[in-house]
Amino acid sequence: MSAPVVNVWGDLDPRNRAYPEAPEPDETWELRDGGTAWVYRVPGRSAIERPVILSDGFSSLPSSKNELYFGLEGDGSPDYKFISALHESGHDLVLIGYEDRTRSIIDNASVLTEAIFTAISRQEGSAPLTVGGFSMGGLIARYALAKLELQKMDHRTALYVSFDTPHRGAWLPVGIQKLIPFLLGDSRMLGLVSSPAAKQMLRWHTSTVQGEPNVHQDRKDFLSQLDRLGGWPRIPRLIGVANGDGQGTGNGIKPGEVALSAEGDLSGTELYTQPSGRGALVADLAKTGTDPIRIHTDTIPELDGAPGGTLNNFDLVAQLLNALGAPSTAHYPSTCFVPSGSAVDIADFDLSTPEANPFADLGKLPAEQSGLDDFLFARKSGAHTSMTPELGAWIVGQLPS
Repeated sequence: MSAPVVNVWGDLDPRNRAYPEAPEPDETWELRDGGTAWVYRVPGRSAIERPVILSDGFSSLPSSKNELYFGLEGDGSPDYKFISALHESGHDLVLIGYEDRTRSIIDNASVLTEAIFTAISRQEGSAPLTVGGFSMGGLIARYALAKLELQKMDHRTALYVSFDTPHRGAWLPVGIQKLIPFLLGDSRMLGLVSSPAAKQMLRWHTSTVQGEPNVHQDRKDFLSQLDRLGGWPRIPRLIGVANGDGQGTGNGIKPGEVALSAEGDLSGTELYTQPSGRGALVADLAKTGTDPIRIHTDTIPELDGAPGGTLNNFDLVAQLLNALGAPSTAHYPSTCFVPSGSAVDIADFDLSTPEANPFADLGKLPAEQSGLDDFLFARKSGAHTSMTPELGAWIVGQLPS
């Protein structure tokens, strides 16, 4: 089984692994404003010639070449060696990392912009670039290229590629978002889910126990700024892949079922998979010495079981609670994180009403309903940003010659 290229929870996950040391890059570029580029050239080359520049995504930790290499070429990708495939096709890989992967997408776009022009200045020949990213990294690349075009600056990019990027927003269960302030208060976990990047990415956000989750103002502002740039870069061909299926199958999780239960001082605490409709029960929060709280939503469809790249969110919370001494069980360890329609930017896929259908057969929709020129769904919904032979080979086959 492939590991995610982007480890969203980072060191907040009690099971966070120590990644094996990656091979030393052929070049390392220290970028201004908090970034690093790790360059893996085609073997035998003394300079990059056909660069593929890919941005890291959201996480609690600074970017790590070890983590990225593990998910693309190491044991985390046992069935498809993406870097080797790039090299065999004659392309050099430039991985872009960030000191702070939780800060604003717009801020980290400036790091990627510097990387693009550094690549152009160091490139041998004039082959066009490929620029994109994993998860949030696809949004960083989308914004950076669109801004350069508005500024009439030549980014020399022929292909843009996103890998399970939440173009139309990501989903984190409301019960989890409510449990964090209820139990942990002002904590690193609350800081992560309320960071600038999280508020820009999540379709529904809340950082308080009470109150209906909604689109955060930071997300509205980001989308407004993206719209002012034209929404998308116009020069490159735009492609993307989704870790979710496109047939509306989903992962089999039913709505309204207990996803997590806790005992001990938290006895009575239960988080439920998201049901649709008004007054939908998503959490019972209980703690010794406090009054229990029931959490309902009114405007959210059934998303936990929806087609899309999955995240081990309930598993993470159960592990954290166990570490805090509250025995907990995740009955559904992983649920949908980036719905398939979001990953391929299906028009009007904002799921803004409880009647919205995240289980639609997207394969039947006209291609022009996507902001991308071409895209590919996974045959079966799997882990967010996991590299698979079908997705990886398709991307390599789209690279400019």
